[in-house]
Amino acid sequence: MVLMNLYNYYVMVSIALIQIAILSSFIYQVFKESKKPMEKEQDNTKVTTSRTSVSQLEFDEATGKAVPSNKAVDELANAVNEDEINVLSFLLSKGGETYQAEIARELGLPKSTVSRIIRRLYNKGLVTVRRVSKYSYVQVTDMDYVSDLISRSRPNKS
Repeated sequence: MVLMNLYNYYVMVSIALIQIAILSSFIYQVFKESKKPMEKEQDNTKVTTSRTSVSQLEFDEATGKAVPSNKAVDELANAVNEDEINVLSFLLSKGGETYQAEIARELGLPKSTVSRIIRRLYNKGLVTVRRVSKYSYVQVTDMDYVSDLISRSRPNKS
């Protein structure tokens, strides 16, 4: 009888350990998926700005690059808020690229706020983000376009 109880005990412990292993594997997979870097492939022939269509793009004759029309820049200038403008201005002052933690530290914003701002700018096609070790490295996609956007946004927001 004692041997049977001991056997049941080992079976129960084994089942519990298997369940813990499966649960921890599941949690690891979910965590791993949530930590994927926000990489965006760049295409030199298109400039995406807040879901603009290709028909709104014009080609710069000197460089042969696609540039958004003035209407697209004006629309995006109205869609960018003051915090996003401050982050973009800071990025331009740093040569168009810096670490996300440095943005938070220098602008005095919480890291979570900067993370949300960077995500919005990434979704609008204004910055790219890549992981360097455990840090996020933020780069402006087109410095001329962003500086034009900032100059058009500042008078509207004042």
